[in-house]
Amino acid sequence: LFEGQRWSYAQANKIVASMAAGFAVQGLCKGERVILFVDNKPEFIWVLLALQWLGCIPVPVGVREQRPGLAYIARPCGASAIVADANLGARVPDAQDAPALRLRVAVGSSEAINPNFIALNAIQVCRNSPPEPEKVDETDTAFILYTSGTTGNPKGAMLTHLNVVHSVMHFEACMRLRPDDRSALAVPASHVTGLIAVILSLLHVGGTVVVVPAFKADSFIALLADEAITHTMMV
Repeated sequence: LFEGQRWSYAQANKIVASMAAGFAVQGLCKGERVILFVDNKPEFIWVLLALQWLGCIPVPVGVREQRPGLAYIARPCGASAIVADANLGARVPDAQDAPALRLRVAVGSSEAINPNFIALNAIQVCRNSPPEPEKVDETDTAFILYTSGTTGNPKGAMLTHLNVVHSVMHFEACMRLRPDDRSALAVPASHVTGLIAVILSLLHVGGTVVVVPAFKADSFIALLADEAITHTMMV
């Protein structure tokens, strides 16, 4: 759910499959690192799952990060692509700051898209059939999450698929999550809490993720009542 819009799992799968096909056409393949510089919105989830479909390694980064920090993150993780909100395009490092970054994809209105970017909408309308979901080993890296860099340069934590599976199973058991549960994504989707405890845990049990674009107490409390939220995680 997002601002009155609703998607079933079948609809979501169709979007993700089309996006995976589009990214494959752009040359993305298994093992490549892709920075996800997108605020809380459905596109974050679609892109995340499309990249996983291809066996790519998403690198979610909070949208408060500035250009120098983003460039620093892009270099050591060897990111070959970045998907960013169109209004954040000015913060995306250029070829000099991040030489390996060959693909830049923008999420948002066409008016705000830099000519060096490809619009996500253009990728999503790919007519090619999606490739078969890539097979991965449990010890393969699923995500790279960077620390805040408060006392030094950010450091990348590599989460394996086994790490993620164990975590979502723990949330399912400890929170007693069920398919009829709804969770508000009120923390940044790029944070481990939003990514694992909310998005992936609810997808694991077939529940509903209610995406909150920005936390405001009054609207959040109203959302809890209107959408019958049963599961929230705050940090």
